[in-house]
Amino acid sequence: MSRSTKGRDHAVAAVWGFAEATAFFIVPDVWLSALAMKSPRRGLKCVASATAGAVLGGAVTHAWGAKTGGGRSARALAALPAVSPTMVRRVESDYSAKGYKALLTGPLRGTPYKIYARTNGLLGRPLPRFLLWSVPARAPRFILVTAEIGSLGGLSRKLMPSAPEWVRWSIFAAGWIGFYTWFFKNVGR
Repeated sequence: MSRSTKGRDHAVAAVWGFAEATAFFIVPDVWLSALAMKSPRRGLKCVASATAGAVLGGAVTHAWGAKTGGGRSARALAALPAVSPTMVRRVESDYSAKGYKALLTGPLRGTPYKIYARTNGLLGRPLPRFLLWSVPARAPRFILVTAEIGSLGGLSRKLMPSAPEWVRWSIFAAGWIGFYTWFFKNVGR
């Protein structure tokens, strides 16, 4: 693999992580898992870049939350796909009850990281601590999804050795489309 391909892989992972931590609504796991379909190692190497981008995006969203009124920022987030007013209120409540540990529950409930970043800024919590907690809140899921999809990609090559690549990529796309169809219908609203 060329240096430019590696650089592109990392750049897309970082930009996607940043975008999803601010306003985009498709997780960087899609890109990481696409890389892992080609090579699990290639996907896993980009987890650090996606995490760094997410943390940087979290810092921007934290700053926005700190300077934007609570009602206005809550409405702006709730206008995004897969974010509901209930989610925003729940994160505010969780932060009041659990502090930074609330960040770790987000990935388990499908709650977007950007809501935690905004709420942390809104509550005037220190940015450095938020950023430290952001790494274990983001990276484990990136690693898990990337490794699992990479394993499934390898398994599909063994089970269907003569299948054209478009078949594997169709299954990959159908999996993500199915996930987001379910997510937008059940979790995000």
